[in-house]
Amino acid sequence: MRNKKGFTLIEIMIVVVILGVLAGLAIPRFNKASRKAKVSEARLVIKNIYQTLQTYYTSNGHYPLNFGRFGWCIFNNASTKNTNWNSIPGIKINRPSGYPRFTYVYYARSTYVYIAAWGYAPDSWDMSMIKMNDLIMRKEGKFYGGDFRD
Repeated sequence: MRNKKGFTLIEIMIVVVILGVLAGLAIPRFNKASRKAKVSEARLVIKNIYQTLQTYYTSNGHYPLNFGRFGWCIFNNASTKNTNWNSIPGIKINRPSGYPRFTYVYYARSTYVYIAAWGYAPDSWDMSMIKMNDLIMRKEGKFYGGDFRD
């Protein structure tokens, strides 16, 4: 009898199939967890914008003036890999680190504010967010949207 060293072709194929099945189960779960983490980041940025605007409102009796197209204040453009972050005169908002995943915007009147993270194409450079509905926070501080369409 010969001394066997190594694996047979069938043994290697079985291991490859098992690894493929495990990867097929793990990758969708990782993608879902990754998208949830990105939405959580957007919630934190929106809360930061909201708290800063509320502080401004308390001090001045009105929200900062809107500027830009149609009165929307756009903090960044997430349709490209830029890291520019527009500032609003009179307030300081820290931008997220790295490339933007969302286009953050706000629209305000004297007593009303609307803050959103636009996640769908073409606003999002991160294509994993292409099916996310806008994440919106209104004046009362409640979130709307942020869920994914299939």
